[in-house]
Amino acid sequence: MLGHRFGFVALTLAGLLLAGPAAAAPEVVTLGSGPAGDPVAACGDMASSPWEAGREGGLTDEQVFIDGAIAACEAALEAEPQSAQAQAWLARAYFLAGRRDEAAALLETASAGGNPFAAYLLSEILGRQFGGGAAQDPDRAVSLLFAAADGGFAPALADLAARYETGNGLDADLFEAERLYGLAAEQDYGPAVYKLGYFAHAGFTAAADYARAAELYERAAALGEPLGNNGLGQLYEYGQGVTQDYARAVEYYTLAADAGEKMSQTALAYFYEQGLGVAQDYSRSFELLTAASGQDWGFAHAALAIHYLFGQGTAVDEGKAFDLAWRARGLGVVYAQGIIGYLYQNGLGTGRDLPQARFHYEEGANGGDQYSADQLPLVDAELACEDAAGSPHEPGSGGRGLPFEAIIPDDAIPLCENAVAANPQPVGNRVWLGRALARAERFDEAVPLLEEGVVAGNVLAHVVLGDLLMAGAGVDEDPERAIGLYRAVAQTFGPAQLSLGLAYANGIGVPQDREEALRWLRRADEMGVEEAVPELTALLGEGEGEADSVDLTGFGRAGPAY
Repeated sequence: MLGHRFGFVALTLAGLLLAGPAAAAPEVVTLGSGPAGDPVAACGDMASSPWEAGREGGLTDEQVFIDGAIAACEAALEAEPQSAQAQAWLARAYFLAGRRDEAAALLETASAGGNPFAAYLLSEILGRQFGGGAAQDPDRAVSLLFAAADGGFAPALADLAARYETGNGLDADLFEAERLYGLAAEQDYGPAVYKLGYFAHAGFTAAADYARAAELYERAAALGEPLGNNGLGQLYEYGQGVTQDYARAVEYYTLAADAGEKMSQTALAYFYEQGLGVAQDYSRSFELLTAASGQDWGFAHAALAIHYLFGQGTAVDEGKAFDLAWRARGLGVVYAQGIIGYLYQNGLGTGRDLPQARFHYEEGANGGDQYSADQLPLVDAELACEDAAGSPHEPGSGGRGLPFEAIIPDDAIPLCENAVAANPQPVGNRVWLGRALARAERFDEAVPLLEEGVVAGNVLAHVVLGDLLMAGAGVDEDPERAIGLYRAVAQTFGPAQLSLGLAYANGIGVPQDREEALRWLRRADEMGVEEAVPELTALLGEGEGEADSVDLTGFGRAGPAY
């Protein structure tokens, strides 16, 4: 309630210097009351809530003209320093202006004087997290909320009901929540009327009653609560108590979405995405999801991630898809785990990481997401291939995989063929298959897969193919191209650093250079490539003129890349 700062423009309360003798004092003009008006009443006209007992009118946060309210309420408090109403209203204006400490001090006094609105506002301040920090005093916030509710303040009754509904700071009690929503609804508080409809719709405290839900949703909508239209849209979407009618659902969702209601924007986006009750329109769907995501609605983040992932109504942006899916996950959207798993599984918007993919699929499956459950056996097939034919030095491998000479082709090849069949999208699966085929000396099958990997930027493919080119194994010997492949990935990939070190040590494809050889071998060692250690030892143990004694047995066949 307190989070908005600007609204409609009301008449200003600034003091006016009138023409006249120099000694004349400025006259304070109060809204609608004239020079002799009641300053506290004028303050209330500018900053009171619509739900305060004994007052007509009142303003939402969006409607408060902050500067005018501060001017009016400071004048009111100067005229009547003990007025709890003036204290509460000025505090509200201060808070909306960002002057939280001044607001809290006034609210302490006003709430101690029994003002329910002040108790509610102070509860909001003490119970809210500002700037990502912890709430200042959540226990006292609940106590103040009880005080405000006891004073009959409708928003407090509804907020207290919401705590009972969700178990937020109180033991969950749906019956007590419904009772409190009912008290607030007696004051025609739209959000509480909607909640009563929601309870009837969901059957929380009794059997679901769709007719009563529809009646309460209609009443809430008539009171200006957009969620009332959202509830009606759901009834027509699912055919609950009415004949299923997507076009009618769209009408109600549109009414709520046009009022900025995030759940309705998200639901309506789905209808445009799927072409239900309207012509399919990805651009409109994207627009609606962007608006709902801007309100930090988790389901909108997740759906928007899919739009960015597949270019629906926008350009493909896998990085944005990844970020949005993580935001949705942080807000408890279970199916976002499946999106994150998919992105890790295929290396989209992030590095490929099958263990991470499996973790998120498992989390999603445990939360009831069927897509995540369906993906688990597929990613397990890919992990089996990685274990049998991957390199422990690949990004995202977590040390999985084997040295080339440890690969057992009869095991690795069928496992990797199965992985490619399970998920043909990532080139990494085909590179692992190519590595296993190279170990079996089936070079005619291996080389095309490795070439494909090089084109896609796969680091392992660069080094495996480079080693084959160095040795002329299954391809024409081409040290110059091999060196180019190593260099393309050597800044971050240890096996490429090892291969370059060996090339410089022996002058193959590059001039022999002991210092360059040592530099690259040391970098490979720092990257955890164990094969670099004996080569370093050998090179350091030889004289300046004997660097060519480094063992290159099997280079390109059972050598560093494998």
